[in-house]
Amino acid sequence: MNFIFIVNPISGNGKSIKAIKAIEEYCKATKVKYRIIYTNRKNEAKEIAARLKKYEESTIFSVGGDGTLNEVVNGIANSNIKLGIIPSGTGNDFYRTFKDLKENKIDLGKVNDRYFINVASLGLDAEIANYANELKKHNLPSKLIYILSLIHEYFLFKPINIDIDDINKDLTILTVCNAKYYGGGFKMAPLAKLNDGKFDVIDVMSLNKLEIINLISKLIRVKHIESDMVNFYRTDSIYVNFLVPLNCNIDGEIIKNTSFDFNIKKEAINVDVENSNRINNFLKTKKIIK
Repeated sequence: MNFIFIVNPISGNGKSIKAIKAIEEYCKATKVKYRIIYTNRKNEAKEIAARLKKYEESTIFSVGGDGTLNEVVNGIANSNIKLGIIPSGTGNDFYRTFKDLKENKIDLGKVNDRYFINVASLGLDAEIANYANELKKHNLPSKLIYILSLIHEYFLFKPINIDIDDINKDLTILTVCNAKYYGGGFKMAPLAKLNDGKFDVIDVMSLNKLEIINLISKLIRVKHIESDMVNFYRTDSIYVNFLVPLNCNIDGEIIKNTSFDFNIKKEAINVDVENSNRINNFLKTKKIIK
């Protein structure tokens, strides 16, 4: 088997189903051996990928959004099989970085016992991601989902008190970035590299409502790193803990705990950018993805 496609059939309001029809056309035209497997429940993509990672000469493609991608990554991390991406979800944030990669092996982040390929975050953006997951159940347009989530959490959110490597802070946002984008296209870590063995960490001081608006304005213009409200640094590990359980956004999926231990895993996954881009360019001609 050359290509294995793990498909979340409900991603992107059915976009993944449209993508698969075109993918089959592409594979037949190029005479590529392929297999398509659909998921039916949460965490099934991880289980399928783990079973199939023995096919070391193949590429496993995640066909869905960032959540599906995270499951596939957790199934094949530290193996020889290659990862491909067909971005057919709501955010597709990691693909914005992935499509321009020149490397064949890239770093992964790990928080507690779970890998992440893109971004993990706490605070306001984790709450926005959590509420966005609820809105996705209502088949709303992806851009509207993130706008509504941002507005909803803007009025409810209060800064969090956490210990970061034994230093106590009140923060609005703590984002641990492996790649550059999150939240439907915000360039949170513009300098991030996927093979440098480091996280790009952005922690944002406790802000009032007007300061949050100012920060969002800077984030849209990719000027936030220069702001006095933001502390930016690089590290290969970070440990945070709290008095009460908090949500942590991991590649768009939410876990809850009172402590999170983040570590970078150098060159922990193989990627197949070339074949991903070939297939995705074909899908663009069919106007299935942008």
